Amino acid sequence: MKAVLAAPMVGLAVLVGVASPAHAHVASKPPNVVVIVTDDERYDANATMKSVHRLLAAHGVTFTEFHVTTSECCPGRASMLTGQYSHHHHVVGNFGKTGYPQFDESNTLATWLSGAGYSTALVGKYLNDYTIYGNHHVPPGWRTWIAMDSVPEEKYYNYTLNVDRRLVHHGRAAKDYSTTVFSNQAAHYLQTAKEPFFLYYAPIAPHLPAIPAPTDVGALHSLPPMHEPSFDERNISDKPWRAWHSRTLSEGGVDYVQDEIRKRQLESLRAVDRSVARLVSVLRRRGTLDRTVIFYVSDNGFLLGEHRLGGKIWPYEESMHVPLIVRTPWTTVPSRDDHFVLNTDLATTIADLAGVSPGRPQDGRSLVPLLHGRSPAWRVDFLEEYRGQPLLPEGGPPRFKAVHDRRFLYVEYDNGWRELYDHRVDPYELRNVANVPKYAGYQARLARRLHALYTAPARPS
Repeated sequence: MKAVLAAPMVGLAVLVGVASPAHAHVASKPPNVVVIVTDDERYDANATMKSVHRLLAAHGVTFTEFHVTTSECCPGRASMLTGQYSHHHHVVGNFGKTGYPQFDESNTLATWLSGAGYSTALVGKYLNDYTIYGNHHVPPGWRTWIAMDSVPEEKYYNYTLNVDRRLVHHGRAAKDYSTTVFSNQAAHYLQTAKEPFFLYYAPIAPHLPAIPAPTDVGALHSLPPMHEPSFDERNISDKPWRAWHSRTLSEGGVDYVQDEIRKRQLESLRAVDRSVARLVSVLRRRGTLDRTVIFYVSDNGFLLGEHRLGGKIWPYEESMHVPLIVRTPWTTVPSRDDHFVLNTDLATTIADLAGVSPGRPQDGRSLVPLLHGRSPAWRVDFLEEYRGQPLLPEGGPPRFKAVHDRRFLYVEYDNGWRELYDHRVDPYELRNVANVPKYAGYQARLARRLHALYTAPARPS
């Protein structure tokens, strides 16, 4: 089974704190930027990551309503590096002609920052299938390149790295554990990089097979079980895809998801948590921590049996809702922010921090005002989409477009299916009210809004 944790409630988060005023920090030079990107980490998976909370969240802003616009690795990471929806940057799948070959990597956040004088480095996972251009390929804009070069890229042992066009193999010893290797490389870069610097640090965890580091195996043996009503949903008669997932999980299937997949994913994140502590320590010892903005984010979420589904891509909360924590030098009081923010906002925000203009039109918005505790006019809804290869009956969805606002999730599948969930009364997305007469007016309004969002051009940069 492809397989994520309890369904977070949407539309109910409250702004419970604010960052210090903008005038509390006046940067004379562009800040350094570190982006930490985990792989398939759902919104609630960092609950046991003490360093993430102590060293990042306690010195920054936790965004409680951060969503990806396409819940798949390659399209999502392309959006983070461009500031665009997948139907605008054209990377709509992980593999094949509609994946990486569609990516214009001559015009990305890396090239914008490099052109503005930043030292730039990628350590970890780049985009699925990037080795199609050869095993020594280094994309434009990256001055330091230490990328997973194996296929598949989600390797914890026995893999090859492309280290500035030199191939380096790692085996099966404890020292070869990929998160440890990437942490060492990222720490070394931060010790020596010329300022201003930009580090994109992307470990593999918690992507399946979700192998924990040797010291973390069994560390979370007593996890409480998942009890949310969406887990192994009892009644899916309202779901348009019900014929493909007609059986509930067996007792063994429940145990496998709860005790194997979920536990291994969370245990694999413990090494990422240690790497967060290490990178912050390096920045502090070097004296650059007070000049560095750190983003902690996941590329997409993951279903762990909710609605009888596993994996990602689907438009449901467990798939689309992910963590975003931003540590800033000027934050004196940690805060939580409930504005709708998206993975398309990352490139726009980092370009704004660096004082550079994005090289392509932007779907994203700069989070800088929010990071300073201000409340500008902001989006009240957003687009979700999957425009890649239809995946039913293999377990994934047909192509779809969706609109998400403070109350509703409305989904239009290309094959004619419709889903509508009223999060005000149904936060776990258990009752599809599409085509229910009581909701006809809402559905018509959302359909019009979805069309407007999808056809709107990206804003000129």
